[in-house]
Amino acid sequence: MKNTSYFSMIQPVMLAGILCIALTACGGGSSPTPEPPVTATPEPPAPVVDHSGLTPLSSEVVDENEHLPGGDATVFVSNEDAFSTRPQMIADDFQDDGFFTTGDHLFRTPDRDIGPLLSTGSCQGCHVNDGRGNAPLSATAPMLSMLLKLGDDTGAADPIYGDQLQPFAVQSFSSPDFNSGVSVHDGSINGTQLFGEAFPFIDYETINGTYPDGTAYELRKPVYKVKDLSFGPFMENIRFSARVAPQAFGVGLLDAIPAGNIIALADEDDSDGNGISGRASIAVDTISGETKLGRFAYKAQNTSVLQQVAGAYSGDIGISTSIFPNEACTEQQIACQMVAAQESKVDTEPDFSDKNLALVEFYNRTLGAPARRGYDDNSKAWDANIAAGRTLFFETQCVDCHTPRHVTGEAQGSVLGKLTLTGLEENPEPIAMLSAQTIFPYTDLLLHDMGGSCAVTRETAIGESCTTGAECMYVQRCEGLADGLIQGDASGSEWKTPALWGIGLVQTVNPKSTFLHDGRARTIEEAILWHEGEAASRKAAFMALEQSQRQQLLDFVESL
Repeated sequence: MKNTSYFSMIQPVMLAGILCIALTACGGGSSPTPEPPVTATPEPPAPVVDHSGLTPLSSEVVDENEHLPGGDATVFVSNEDAFSTRPQMIADDFQDDGFFTTGDHLFRTPDRDIGPLLSTGSCQGCHVNDGRGNAPLSATAPMLSMLLKLGDDTGAADPIYGDQLQPFAVQSFSSPDFNSGVSVHDGSINGTQLFGEAFPFIDYETINGTYPDGTAYELRKPVYKVKDLSFGPFMENIRFSARVAPQAFGVGLLDAIPAGNIIALADEDDSDGNGISGRASIAVDTISGETKLGRFAYKAQNTSVLQQVAGAYSGDIGISTSIFPNEACTEQQIACQMVAAQESKVDTEPDFSDKNLALVEFYNRTLGAPARRGYDDNSKAWDANIAAGRTLFFETQCVDCHTPRHVTGEAQGSVLGKLTLTGLEENPEPIAMLSAQTIFPYTDLLLHDMGGSCAVTRETAIGESCTTGAECMYVQRCEGLADGLIQGDASGSEWKTPALWGIGLVQTVNPKSTFLHDGRARTIEEAILWHEGEAASRKAAFMALEQSQRQQLLDFVESL
């Protein structure tokens, strides 16, 4: 037997193994059992939330807290005091209740240094029962709780009359003879006698229309006229913007909504294609000098409740403050300056102290929002008609501007300081009642283009064209809701979405009051029918409803 080495014996086996490995690597031969694939666990989808970080509201299911529009600041009053009531959290705090009461008194009482030129003698003179004012009932009645803003076609103030028309001189409110302070044509040009600046009034034209189902409706279109200018003519290209005083409650809650939440609702380029292109008003805060979100007044030109209050004292009542220290007299109104020099507080001392201003600010911020009607607290159920109207309000997309719900952040104390029994101190505390509240004001606080345009002419009482003289009036006619006045960030056809809370009680609080910025709408239905511009499709959707459905939607709005 031949002697064979170990290597020579295993070599064929090794070669066969190598060949097998090579063939397997190239895909030949049998395949090994594959490992089961690793399946990644999918990430759960991010929850859909609204601008406040909450689950979006449903058109069919009413939020469980919607009957409490002001959260902890809700009040349960539905009579003429609905807009004038302190919330329970204020009533339960002895010191806050005292501040509220004192602020209320200042709000209602004329100051000794009102004027020399003014629109009204006190805050309550415009905000009747803390509610809306009203347009004059006739063309001969003066404007007592509404006013005219002024500006040219660029928004610049008139060099003689400023940015607001003041129809009265102080003697209308300080003497028994009210008419002694009304305007007189060229009456104050010589600088020795002071009269109100001019007499504004309204004539209405009738517009008749028909719903698609044949139901007729009637609107009244205002034509604004100004006569008897005491200080000479207006500048060229003058524009007028009529404003009825709005209800005063709820502003503290709106002030506490984080600016980012409001800006999140803006869609200036209509990127979602829904026809709504609301945009934020960015304005200069008079107090700090900083650029901030505007959210108060009809064109959202004011950034805070304090700025709004101080501006009203200055422009409406002729009361100077540390925020607006100048009297409401322009350099060319010599007669106004003469009377101002006779007031009890002159030079650099303002008419109204910071403490008084802080008290009125506190009062305005803490006025309660009235509870919704149509909710049964025992059964926790809504009136079926109102619930149906709410669904229609959502389905007609009215909520694209009238955003139902917001959440407030921390409501900072007054920048003027912390109110105490003796004055103001540093480090004001946040207002707990206004902080971290879920509220239902039904507004996005954004500017929207409502369409229309305006033209101003000079005419006599019988409509003849004129240029000068005592009989020559200024007449402004507008299409749609436009006023033609640029103010702040807003154009002549843009308006801030008004909050709807309390709208169903407006005429309970002040039976003479009407709706929209200038009071032209006698009913909520008329207010809807004036919607144009961005809101035209929503108006069309309302008009297309059956008559019973329209009434349900109106019943819902009146429950707010």
